[in-house]
Amino acid sequence: MRTRVPIFITAFVGVFMILKFFFVTPWISLISNELEQWGIVTLAFAIILGVLNLMKINLKTVMERKRDWGYKLLLLASMFFMMGAGGLQWYHDVMAGRTAEACEKAFAAASAPNAPAAAQQDAAALKSQKDAARLAADKNAFSFSFYNIYYPLAATIYSLLAFYVASAAFRAFRAKNLHATLLLIAAIIVMIGRVPIGGYIWKGFPWLQDWLMIWPNTAGQRAIQMGAAIGMIAMGLRVIFGIERPYLKG
Repeated sequence: MRTRVPIFITAFVGVFMILKFFFVTPWISLISNELEQWGIVTLAFAIILGVLNLMKINLKTVMERKRDWGYKLLLLASMFFMMGAGGLQWYHDVMAGRTAEACEKAFAAASAPNAPAAAQQDAAALKSQKDAARLAADKNAFSFSFYNIYYPLAATIYSLLAFYVASAAFRAFRAKNLHATLLLIAAIIVMIGRVPIGGYIWKGFPWLQDWLMIWPNTAGQRAIQMGAAIGMIAMGLRVIFGIERPYLKG
């Protein structure tokens, strides 16, 4: 019973998600949309569970002063800071929206025929409040941290991948056989054609690298995507029919 109920729920949800794309009927769409809403609710609870699990694991390490406990403390502090900053931004966004609605109503009243001067003054005051609220919503701790701390850190981590890509390319671009030789030649043409000096060396390099990227590269990518899609379909069917049960392993 402990395994049959989850398998039945998975099969039920999977079948209706498939039927939604092949049969356009009101009752199938209604059930599918309701299941999608339940999925969003479940995802929200999963996020809460993930946050609690993160706190449980890292707080234990911090309290016991284990290895790299300082980094884990920084992780928890950053998480709570961004949660608080996100809540503050949500408050500013709500206030800015309410002020914008009030400003629109005031402008509508002020633009009416024979509108009193007080209405125009109220509209001007609300416009200044709207600008101030929008400025407070745009300039807050969440936006500052996201654009001035997270983005530079993400760019730094991403730039470090260039060294690993260069190392992997050096190992891969060795003319050991015919396929490796073709890969090496194509990589050299693309790299030379991408830089400005390639056009000065030979005018055909930019055109040749465009041809390689548009035709052979696109064809290979589409073949890989089609294979991945077929694999996803096969895996989904195995999960629906209860052959694969990864969600039962905990």
